[in-house]
Amino acid sequence: MARPRWLSLGSPLVALASISMTPGCGAGTGLHPDASTAPMQTASPARVEPHPCQLGELTECTTQCAKRDAGSCVHLGLMYEAGKGVARDEARASALYRQACDEGDAHGCSDLGFLYETGRGVEKDETRAVALYDQACHGGEAHGCGNLGFLYETGKGVAKDEARAATLYKRACENGDAHGCGNLGFLYETGRGVEKDEARAVAVYQRACDGADAHGCGNLGFLYETGHGVAKDEARATGLYKQACDGGDAHSCEQLQRLGERR
Repeated sequence: MARPRWLSLGSPLVALASISMTPGCGAGTGLHPDASTAPMQTASPARVEPHPCQLGELTECTTQCAKRDAGSCVHLGLMYEAGKGVARDEARASALYRQACDEGDAHGCSDLGFLYETGRGVEKDETRAVALYDQACHGGEAHGCGNLGFLYETGKGVAKDEARAATLYKRACENGDAHGCGNLGFLYETGRGVEKDEARAVAVYQRACDGADAHGCGNLGFLYETGHGVAKDEARATGLYKQACDGGDAHSCEQLQRLGERR
């Protein structure tokens, strides 16, 4: 049974207007040599109270960003990009991401890397995306590690290296990135870059599904339906396909319909 595999790990951001890139936030092409093996740096502790930007307090967020609070700049960029609580201004959003990245904020680097990877709002430059994701990953941003893994797996902007992709996905997964878990599960299922281990694929897909990754739920459903790595259980497969379908995985919706028609 053929089934597509979800690959895009990029941040779900809308396109940003073109900006010029000066040396600084990941502008170089060299990677940190230990990006996929060194322990992740400890990320800044999460704020207990909601961030002013999350409450729509534009003035306070702008003030804090002007004081070089990189986190505020990232939140402010998201507001401008989405047009949430303020008139949509993608050019300003892109500048804010870059400002945050230059101040050492890994999330800003990751978001900017996604724009360069996809060519959304900036000229597509996968090599620059690699450098930005590497900078984000090295700074402790799990999604940046997962996105960098995707580029190594596909050979976009960097020499293809599925083994390194697996290491990066594992790093992302262990640090809370459900999509990284989903992609790591796929490598274990297929034996790409790692020794094939369907039982481990089941465990990793489960972790992805528990983290609200709809595609991980769908892939897990496929393993339960076919009995790969786990006892065959069509009822559980149906439940997982439904969960994935409700989460936006169109292929799982098709699988769910197929199972219903077969009964």
